[in-house]
Amino acid sequence: MKNILITGGAGYIGSHIVEILVKNKNKIFIIDNLSTGFKKLINNKAKFYKADILETKKIKQIIISNKIDSVIHLAGSLIIGVGEKYPKLYYKNNVLGTRSVLSACKNTFVKNFIFSSTAAIYKDKQKVVRESSKIQPKSVYGKTKIQAEKLIISNCKKFKINYAILRYFNVCGASPSGKIGLISKTDSLFKNISVALMKKNPVIKIYGNDYNTPDGTTIRDYIHVSDLAEHITKY
Repeated sequence: MKNILITGGAGYIGSHIVEILVKNKNKIFIIDNLSTGFKKLINNKAKFYKADILETKKIKQIIISNKIDSVIHLAGSLIIGVGEKYPKLYYKNNVLGTRSVLSACKNTFVKNFIFSSTAAIYKDKQKVVRESSKIQPKSVYGKTKIQAEKLIISNCKKFKINYAILRYFNVCGASPSGKIGLISKTDSLFKNISVALMKKNPVIKIYGNDYNTPDGTTIRDYIHVSDLAEHITKY
């Protein structure tokens, strides 16, 4: 049995990870300030702390008192368009927030650190993207994520903590249990399609017809949230 702390555990991806880990009989602890997370997504078998990732002392206390051995760091700002409007907010949440969590892990029981990064760190318009592909983030979001990655690599090596950085593309879907799924006020392609299909006369609008593809529409990579959660819990 592991004692696992999940930052952003009341969010979309976090709630799916918690569901799997709880089912596997792990002791799960959640930190979330509920700015974008939802109480209804918090698993009742996990211990919840309403806290901000910038509260370093509070996080450290949680880690020590619960003998946390693994941290899954998901908390942060992620809407690309919002990041362009509020770059300082994204720097605070994604860079300074990550630094705070890392500082809280120093000289504790933590031996493993998993970070939720993004494919937005890669150079735009690459036809095939691999882990070794050129890194050249265009958005504020991508830039803050690569900064956070660098902090994790340097600090985890210094603290002798194992780390994994996952750069995934677009996440969609909902848990097979039917208990949790995407709750968001922002636009999401699959959410919009699902809502449209529930109507008597569904209409789905596709924008963009001048891309270099067979039908002129854009191509995006997606991963089902349950597949992603399963993958993360294997570490």
